[in-house]
Amino acid sequence: MFKRFILLIISICFFISSNAWADKWGELKTLLPTGTQVSYIVQDVKSNKIIVEDQAKILRLPASTQKVLTATAAKLYLGDNFKYKTKIEGKKSNIVHGVYHGDLRFQFVGDPILLRRDIKNMLLTLRKQGIKKIKGNVYLNSSHFDGYQWSNGEAWNDLGICFASPSNAIIVNKNCVKGNLSLASKKAKKARLYIPSYDPVNITSDVDVVSKKQRLKRFCDLELTRNSHNNYHLHGCIVLKNKPLGLSFAVNDPFVYTKKIIAAELGNVGIKLKGKIKLEKTPFSANGMSVLASHESPSLKKLLHLMLKESDNLVADSLFKTLGSAYYKRPGNFRNGAKALKKILKDHGIDVENSYIADGSGLSRHNLISAKVLMSVLHYDYQHDDKLKLLEDFPIAVVDGTLKDLGGVQRPEFKGKIIAKTGGMDGVANILGIAKTPYGVRFFVVIINGCNLAGDQNKLIDNSKVAIANFQKAFFKQVFNTHGSK
Repeated sequence: MFKRFILLIISICFFISSNAWADKWGELKTLLPTGTQVSYIVQDVKSNKIIVEDQAKILRLPASTQKVLTATAAKLYLGDNFKYKTKIEGKKSNIVHGVYHGDLRFQFVGDPILLRRDIKNMLLTLRKQGIKKIKGNVYLNSSHFDGYQWSNGEAWNDLGICFASPSNAIIVNKNCVKGNLSLASKKAKKARLYIPSYDPVNITSDVDVVSKKQRLKRFCDLELTRNSHNNYHLHGCIVLKNKPLGLSFAVNDPFVYTKKIIAAELGNVGIKLKGKIKLEKTPFSANGMSVLASHESPSLKKLLHLMLKESDNLVADSLFKTLGSAYYKRPGNFRNGAKALKKILKDHGIDVENSYIADGSGLSRHNLISAKVLMSVLHYDYQHDDKLKLLEDFPIAVVDGTLKDLGGVQRPEFKGKIIAKTGGMDGVANILGIAKTPYGVRFFVVIINGCNLAGDQNKLIDNSKVAIANFQKAFFKQVFNTHGSK
């Protein structure tokens, strides 16, 4: 009887302490704005036991945490030594007394970090082979990718901004042009636009400079109109102080942009073109053709470092399409990229079939994935870290990448101890990775969706960002201080 009484007391105490422990996690949600959707899961690495989970099977927007899937599939299928190779093809026998007789062809393959100077160096290689004049056309072949430049579900008003630059086979300078708005004088009523003269885009501006009160009263903001052939117009109003406001414009027509760059660089290296620069979308047989000049990108390992540390969307979507092309031996696009990614991961025991995958970057609002699936990918990467070495490219809290200035990890005890990939867009603030706690290493996935980051006044935006940071700090404090499993 006494033993039963003792066991009963122990059970009650355990039940009470367990509920209190669970309540601490549950209370974290009260730190977020009303209506916010949250899923999370924390797992002990050594014991493989779940410490806590909540709505971990619910499908939500992954944002850039989806890049972990893209990186894993790329490592497994393409390999560390994969490189993009952009080529100029032609016939050496067509070079006669400094004149190239016939057509030349640029084969673009979606190299996401190909630069204008790389184009120039390829043309200099032609010049060194004695070519001073081209009696024919120069074709820019984009057949390595087909389909849409943007994934289904990307926000239309993001398409003029560089973080949503189009994923085309033709990419130069990340399909991005940078400039700024500034004040010509302290009393200026209009903002002054600066765009480098060497960038072949046409951007006009009619932006009023106003005070914060005037902007609220007029219901105005800085807006961008996109027209064909890389013509843009900035309008609306802006609150400007002494510092210029940096701008970045996505090149919506990569062919027109690259065509003008190649035309200019042909002149710069001393090669006259008698024909025209034309777009070629269909695959071309290179029989009888030689590679007259080429440029190789850095290896996949270096590309993934950029993609994960800085959350580079263009690298992610280009690799996504490249997976589709390599796996199915045909032009890559968002559709076959999604199928290839799922098959590659499934072949290695990672089942993401219940997820909706629209792109490699996470920019699409159609993407849907659960914390449970993200945890399975993270777990696989950790188990095979000796081969994949992806975790070393994750941002490190307070040290680098997207975690250097993230408010939710700005505590001394988190510095260098949280290694994670973030994923954010309007209303979304996700993070997954590993935490090196006093009680051992823990996996974690946190998905925050539906957080109201918009409103009539900037105060709401500021308050929501503070709320998310406070939630993340409290969540990680729990991760670091909790011992045991559920």
